[in-house]
Amino acid sequence: MGLVLIVFDALIFFRDAVRMQLFAAGIFAVLCLVGLIVYQRRKLIGQMEQQQANLYHFLTTRIIRFRYLMRLHDYVGVGALALLAVFVAVVRRTYLWAYLQPGQPNWGWHLSIASVGVVLLLLLMYAAYRMGRNEHQRRYGRYLDQLEAALRELRD
Repeated sequence: MGLVLIVFDALIFFRDAVRMQLFAAGIFAVLCLVGLIVYQRRKLIGQMEQQQANLYHFLTTRIIRFRYLMRLHDYVGVGALALLAVFVAVVRRTYLWAYLQPGQPNWGWHLSIASVGVVLLLLLMYAAYRMGRNEHQRRYGRYLDQLEAALRELRD
């Protein structure tokens, strides 16, 4: 909901700023992609509840597809964070360029701060990926693991 409000804010209050319009379009695209992934996951869950002639093959393919959608959702989240960071860097490029000029006093300090900022951003992106992955494992993964174990027993 917060992302929808950000898009609304950018479209209404910053309608003259082209960068904000692009930002709003990017956020909207990410929201649509996440919505599509969630829709596909729910559709797969509904399909798993139906009776099929070859249940083993049907459930095996659905489990693989479901795990793929979970990974895709994690990658979209990390990609959205990366796009946000790129957007901020593009909007503030003149300030960043002036800040990182070698002729500036304390240039080494500025470069160190920028390096720490990039490392922290990368750590944030990795933490978001791991948290999303752990949440998917908690929410869906253990059930998929149990289903795969039952299918292995059935096959054997």
